[in-house]
Amino acid sequence: MNCKSSCMASGAEAISSLTLFPKVLTSLRNLPSLGVFGAKDHNLISDSIVKIGYRHIDAAQALGNEQLIGEGVNQAVEHGVKREDIHVSSKMYRAYYEDPVKACQKTLKALRLDYLDLFMVHWPMPDFEKDKKTFKRAPMYQVWQGMEECVRLGLTKSIGVSNFGVQMMIDMLTYADIPPACNQVEVHPYYQQQDLVKFCDKYDITVIAYSPLSCPARPVGGKCSNALKDPLLEEIAATHGKTVAQIALAWNLQLGNVVIPKTNNLNRAQENLEACSITLSAQEMRKISSISTNQKIFDPKNWPIYGKIPLFA
Repeated sequence: MNCKSSCMASGAEAISSLTLFPKVLTSLRNLPSLGVFGAKDHNLISDSIVKIGYRHIDAAQALGNEQLIGEGVNQAVEHGVKREDIHVSSKMYRAYYEDPVKACQKTLKALRLDYLDLFMVHWPMPDFEKDKKTFKRAPMYQVWQGMEECVRLGLTKSIGVSNFGVQMMIDMLTYADIPPACNQVEVHPYYQQQDLVKFCDKYDITVIAYSPLSCPARPVGGKCSNALKDPLLEEIAATHGKTVAQIALAWNLQLGNVVIPKTNNLNRAQENLEACSITLSAQEMRKISSISTNQKIFDPKNWPIYGKIPLFA
């Protein structure tokens, strides 16, 4: 039985009968379930691949880390790891939505790679032109056509999206010739997005959870957003003899999500990988699924151009 569907909370039942589209097959079925995200040191990338065994490396144009990640991946290849065994993904910055092919070529140049395994649209809205006080003319159906062309040209094996809600996903599935292989979104015990995860599972769209440990350094609305200090998670961690971070990752993994925790410490990267061997009980899964505070950490409404207007209800 799929552990994701058996452990989902009832909040997702509202869309359980949705049958607008046939299930689509994606090329991410063999995507390593735990990856490295947000690294700031190419040696950490190389060591994570060569010494620990990571095979999933995530980058983003907006983070400005493609060059160093490329250095780390190429260094690992020089040490004998096959390039085809390393899944390398990146995300297109919204300023480049008018020409995804050019954006993907820019990423490949920075990475010094011949192809990507996954290229994603980072946010569902284009850049804002301050001088014109309007958004760039880059409707998503046209952006997605450009993403599909990246696949046809062999620039990337798969394409996906990031930070898309259910309605945005439904709209995309009405026009996509190549459906999105994934949706990379914020998912952690305090912000679980159960309906969205349920929808993606229904249509075989891989959920890649970023910030799976929440974000201890970034409070939300003056409230603590540090799930690593949660009493329930601490209790479960003590029961298993594991760290709270490992329990939070295990919960996400057991839902069936791919997780990409941010770390710049090799020992922490090793600890994170050990979460794959943890099995939480059904009761523990239900308890963790009940502690969501619906605190979204990375919310565009906090960007100046949106003036506190929520893009995600």
